Amino acid sequence: MDVVSECKAGSGEKNGTRFSACLLFSANALARAITAIGDEEFGRVGLSYSHAYLLSEVISQPGITPSALSDTLYLTPSTITRLVEKLEQKQLVRRESEGKKTLILPTPAGEALQVDINDAWNRVGQRYAAAIGETNVCQLTKQVFQAAKSLTGDE
Repeated sequence: MDVVSECKAGSGEKNGTRFSACLLFSANALARAITAIGDEEFGRVGLSYSHAYLLSEVISQPGITPSALSDTLYLTPSTITRLVEKLEQKQLVRRESEGKKTLILPTPAGEALQVDINDAWNRVGQRYAAAIGETNVCQLTKQVFQAAKSLTGDE
């Protein structure tokens, strides 16, 4: 029996779609739902959640390199560059050269957003917990991240 058939047989779920036993389908449906919540809450701060993660990392580690950001945020170097450029345009971060290295530093305006970013994260977490339960949020988060690391060979 294949994995999808196993999932269908063991789920007892009759309200799903034809594809609800497929991890690819279900993970993407979950990602869209979570992204909508993140977009709404971080939009109040004037940032996307990707920009908020990057800015928070820069604030917590002033002078971090783009490659370190790439490793920490699990994003490609080109995506990091694009995010940093957008935050520079908003005057929330600045780049500084140190020899061959590029360092990313927060500006005072960027640092001033940290409280609002933290509030947005809290609202996101509260919405997840209200919808699926706090324990489920914690368990699901651990399982999803572990699966992501396994699938990317980053264990």
